Amino acid sequence: MVLLVQKFAKLYTKLENHHHHHTHTHKDRDHHQSDELSASLQAFRSEVSTFIGQLALDLKPGSEILSLSWIEKCFGLLSITNKAFAKLVVDIDYPMSIWEVDSIERYLSYSLCLVELFNSISSSLSHLGQARLSLSHGLTLLENSPSLATRHLKAIQPGCFSNNFGKEFYTEDDKASIFSGKERVVDEAVKEMKSIGFWVCGILLSGLCSDGKPYMELRKMAGGFDGSSILTLDSKICEELMEKTPMLKEVKEINDAVADLLEASDEVKHDAAKELQTKLHVFEKLSDVVKTGVDEMFSKVMTQRSDLIDCFRQKETTLKIRCSISHVKMNKP
Repeated sequence: MVLLVQKFAKLYTKLENHHHHHTHTHKDRDHHQSDELSASLQAFRSEVSTFIGQLALDLKPGSEILSLSWIEKCFGLLSITNKAFAKLVVDIDYPMSIWEVDSIERYLSYSLCLVELFNSISSSLSHLGQARLSLSHGLTLLENSPSLATRHLKAIQPGCFSNNFGKEFYTEDDKASIFSGKERVVDEAVKEMKSIGFWVCGILLSGLCSDGKPYMELRKMAGGFDGSSILTLDSKICEELMEKTPMLKEVKEINDAVADLLEASDEVKHDAAKELQTKLHVFEKLSDVVKTGVDEMFSKVMTQRSDLIDCFRQKETTLKIRCSISHVKMNKP
């Protein structure tokens, strides 16, 4: 009996040691994976922060904050962030095709808002483009039909936003979810992308329309930028955008040139007209660069949305098939 008890004791000790070793190994593996995921997320944020730091260095004081040349660099942040996110998904070996439904829904919600904002930006660029064409046409009439030219030589008027601006981009608040592992990393990265996307589009729309409302509304929709890498840069311009009527540096220069031309004497009218033509040419080139960037990002986001929607449909189909099979098994005679 004593020998039997001793044998059981030894066997129990071996099982305990095996269980402890297995548990310890499992915990080590989980801890190692967690460290790797955190490192990948940090690398994503670091890559984005580096570009944001450069934007801050390029930031000019005063009215030059909203120049098309600087805003074009800001818009480049969307492309950088998009590429960094794609790299992150590869690094953690978590392609969109195996995302959970919650992650798919959150990205689709954000990207839908983004493409709508791109449409608004394109519309604002079109408005400014028409104003530029009118001024250019006025310059062609200046020599032979001065009175007719005057009808076209008017300062560029800002675009108008309805009191409902922001509501058209409204999406329901993200439902509370607890993520872990790779899902948590994707969720954190999408939150960062959302903050940056809304910030960039808000700055661009406010500049294009000489109205601080788009920026403030999108800032509100993003829930502020606390915890985002954009926070420091945002704090540099937030106060100015709220206190002053924002206007693109290039638009202000064109409007000043129009005023100078209309007041110019016959002796200097030719030079004033030439100066306005130069300003319009610079504005056209910069606007085209921004428009190209918007169109390219629109295409990329739409492609990603299409891929995710396909994944979502496949998951729904798979779930329905599993449910059908399960139902058949349960009801099998």
